[in-house]
Amino acid sequence: MAFQKIPRPVLVTAVLLVGVLLFFVIQKPETVCTPQIEIFKQSQAGALFPKVTEKSRAPATYARAVESCRIANSPGGCFELFNLLKKVVRDLRGAPQECLVPFGELAQVKNALRDGVQLMILLAWGDKPPDKGMEKFAWLEMSDLSLYCQLRDVYEKIYGTEGWSELRLTTYHLLPGEAAVFQDGTCLNCDYLKKADQTLSPEEIWARSLFSLRCERLR
Repeated sequence: MAFQKIPRPVLVTAVLLVGVLLFFVIQKPETVCTPQIEIFKQSQAGALFPKVTEKSRAPATYARAVESCRIANSPGGCFELFNLLKKVVRDLRGAPQECLVPFGELAQVKNALRDGVQLMILLAWGDKPPDKGMEKFAWLEMSDLSLYCQLRDVYEKIYGTEGWSELRLTTYHLLPGEAAVFQDGTCLNCDYLKKADQTLSPEEIWARSLFSLRCERLR
């Protein structure tokens, strides 16, 4: 065979060279954003990412904060999550603009921005379609509405207008389209409750939801 005629030292050197070349081809090249992403991860340790020390590893608090807010549906129950999201927004705004898209590729970042927006929309909407006036804000205060606008701004910067539109339409299907009816403690229509996009037009959902908030007044 041809390989048997090649001197062993030459063959070993060739194999090593091929291995080195493959390593650099396969390995994701480091960019100017790589250190920025590491700084972000360190800043979000314990929040979006686990906090790891030499002696311990604490899980991220994000999932717990989301669930607490979802269940409590109150200022106190959402305090931790809203503070967490505010820090995420601050860190993203403080990052170089050219690094926002790479940041957005991190699952933890995309989940936080998406879940933050959708949960705030759901909290404000309630268990049935609200009226178009102040009722659509529920218990959310001005600082909370400002946070929503900041999340929206950052989401659009990272994922674009099209990405924001996709998120909005997806959220429409999560909103209740009618109230649950209870009798003697039993829900009579919970098995077939309609969603908002089944009972209202897209324009009506937009007008009744937090999506119609004029954020230019809160910046």
